[in-house]
Amino acid sequence: MPKLPSRSDPNRSLLRGLEILRAFRPGSDILGNAEIADRTGLPKSTVSRLTGTLLKAGFLFYAPQQHGYSLGPAVLSLSHAMRSGSILLQVARPIMLAEARRLKINVGIAIADRDEMVYLETLRFSGNSSLRQVVSGQRVPMALTSLGRAYLSTLSPEERRTQLSQLKSKHTRDWPTLRPEIIHAIQSIELNGWCAASWQPQVIALATPLLVEPQAVHILNISIHTPENIETVADRMGPELIHLKHKLIDAHHLVLG
Repeated sequence: MPKLPSRSDPNRSLLRGLEILRAFRPGSDILGNAEIADRTGLPKSTVSRLTGTLLKAGFLFYAPQQHGYSLGPAVLSLSHAMRSGSILLQVARPIMLAEARRLKINVGIAIADRDEMVYLETLRFSGNSSLRQVVSGQRVPMALTSLGRAYLSTLSPEERRTQLSQLKSKHTRDWPTLRPEIIHAIQSIELNGWCAASWQPQVIALATPLLVEPQAVHILNISIHTPENIETVADRMGPELIHLKHKLIDAHHLVLG
């Protein structure tokens, strides 16, 4: 459950409205006010008032037959503006595409949002077509993935403690196993520049921080479907990931002059 804005917050209604938009996830196409209230922890009367406002603003669409709301076109428009306005994504995509084709791997760039990582770009050329499809905008858990663990490596000690505390509350049962894995991944970033993880069967992913000013922290990753062990894949693909990272940084700097 998200932390709700306090009564003294001058932007309380705005923040609550954004929490309502966050309630919509893949597989949750239509939500009624009661479902939104349950997901956000907001009073149903508040949800009813704010969904009406979001409807008028074009951020929600009302489906009378289902008695619920879906996301409106304004949300997609903002997403498109965010992606098309990123110089990093513009210069990265053709380079990522070439590397994905050359190595027959999946390549992605993601950014942190609360306790998850959100793909901004993903190009998938892995040999196993039966794998789940990953698209831009899809979320993956921070604690379990190489993407998330690489992001945690970029935080200051204080920020990391706060984020780890939040992750612990979400993964209480598995935390005795997850925490050492996260610490090991952070140490691997410091030593090698990348970390590896396998949270899907026979899918091994490597990730590295992609720091380009003045952008927010982005994380670059590659992944493959393989029966090999994680150490073998990491030793082989780690240098390829770092090579791709430097190509993206150089291309970004070139565009900015």
